[in-house]
Amino acid sequence: MSKLFLKKVLLPCLAAVAAFLIVDNNAQFYQEPLGIIEEVKHVGKTTLDDNFGNKDTEIQQNLTVKLLNTAQKNEILHLQNITNQSQVTGQIFRKNQKILLRKSAGKMQIVGQKRDAVIVSLAVLFIGLLLSFIRWRASLFLTVSLALNLLYFVLALAADIHFTSVNALIIFSCLAFLFVFSSLSFVLGFTRQMFLTLLTTLLTSLLTFLLTFSVLKATGNSGVHFENMSYVTQNPILFFFVGAIISVLGAIMDGTGDIVAGLFGLYRQNKAHDINMTQKDYVKSGMEIGKEIIGTLTNVLFMIFMAETIPMTLLLLRNGNTWSYIAGTALNLGLLQTIISAIGIVLAVPITAFVTSFALRRETIK
Repeated sequence: MSKLFLKKVLLPCLAAVAAFLIVDNNAQFYQEPLGIIEEVKHVGKTTLDDNFGNKDTEIQQNLTVKLLNTAQKNEILHLQNITNQSQVTGQIFRKNQKILLRKSAGKMQIVGQKRDAVIVSLAVLFIGLLLSFIRWRASLFLTVSLALNLLYFVLALAADIHFTSVNALIIFSCLAFLFVFSSLSFVLGFTRQMFLTLLTTLLTSLLTFLLTFSVLKATGNSGVHFENMSYVTQNPILFFFVGAIISVLGAIMDGTGDIVAGLFGLYRQNKAHDINMTQKDYVKSGMEIGKEIIGTLTNVLFMIFMAETIPMTLLLLRNGNTWSYIAGTALNLGLLQTIISAIGIVLAVPITAFVTSFALRRETIK
């Protein structure tokens, strides 16, 4: 058993290492200049101060870079990199890192670090472990579903950019529906379980956002600072809810999927043993399943929120900002989105339990 487990883990790891080595040495396939840093010299540091008393350090680096492709292959370049210690908008480079370059106004400029090898190796590791521990057919459908969701996302972004007259909320609401429908179709197939999961997910999401809009409208968005959204060139409130729709729908689908799957498993077991449960029994069972998953799902949401806000929170704390200021800037919108998702998970339990129990009871009567 241990040898089989080791084989299932070792082979994907070896495939991931091989993928990393192959992609890390694919400079010849890049059209833009690609170089490797052979030497780094820190030539200066400057302390920065802004009007709010925030402090940072500007670092100047002289880089010796060897070109790995194009007609200037093996040519040595001497570049300067200026960034901040916080690395909010730049990066501190190290020796042997590979960087992407671009020629502008006759000079080479650093675009960023080459990271495709890490991304590809992690993707290979994920697919390898998926194929090792899950059935090939299910693994294939899951991979196709992820690829299609990525395609839907790219198409939605393109539509939002090119069709500015169409409300972004409509575009990304359709995207969220496609995400859920495509994911459930490939994972569960076109079954009653899939349609009930889809139905309960959409009903719960609709009720969740109706409650959210009602509360925000009644309070006049008091205490919610939508203007703190970063890099938004359009209505920040609109794009907050665009992101919230996708994240909330995913969290709710996780909860409804578990409850529907549990009740269908109970239904099949009862059918095999000729047990006739009432609708009330199914509702009670669904509520019990929901109680078991609410805690874990809510904690996962909170962990994701904390992971996203740790860098900015630490930066603001190191610059002497108060917790009240941080709560109103770095944590405000993320916490609101987490709360909306948590409300959706809680509402998913009774809605899914009642809808699924009604469908299963009708099936039992037939």
